[in-house]
Amino acid sequence: MKTEKEFSEFFVSHCAHESKQADFIVTISKTYWKDLTSHILGYFNYEERLAITEKAAQQLSLRCKNAVPTEAWPEVIRDFVNEQSWGFATTTKKPPYKETEQQKIFWTLFKFIWAFFQSMIILKTAVYYFGLEGGNHPDQTSGAWVWLFFSLSASSLIFFAYRNRHYQD
Repeated sequence: MKTEKEFSEFFVSHCAHESKQADFIVTISKTYWKDLTSHILGYFNYEERLAITEKAAQQLSLRCKNAVPTEAWPEVIRDFVNEQSWGFATTTKKPPYKETEQQKIFWTLFKFIWAFFQSMIILKTAVYYFGLEGGNHPDQTSGAWVWLFFSLSASSLIFFAYRNRHYQD
């Protein structure tokens, strides 16, 4: 569960409601986190956010039984504020983002594709261009450009290999 949409779905799934309240619950689920935490100057870690979401959904379910849903949600927000975030502590640093397996695969592939594209297309084009220009017009083109782009190409591949030396599939 990484996205706001997934947290919203979690909120709706943990909120026991009647069918006539379903639209209201879905509407609240889109902004529930801002409603609850807009006054807080810190961050909650992932587990605490799940616990707060679950508790907010449960309290909304309980209060919807005794009151109109439009009046129940402000009561939940007031309770969250008055009880000082229901005892959950905030941190000043944003919690680290947990990547899904799909995102890890994407970024790994992106690194390999970018290394290939950079070294085989961009830098080789520059080496070939300045090499041909230097061969056709040796008096107008400096050979240093060829060596600069050749060394840049080689060093970028060496750096990529060094950075990914521990990669195992």
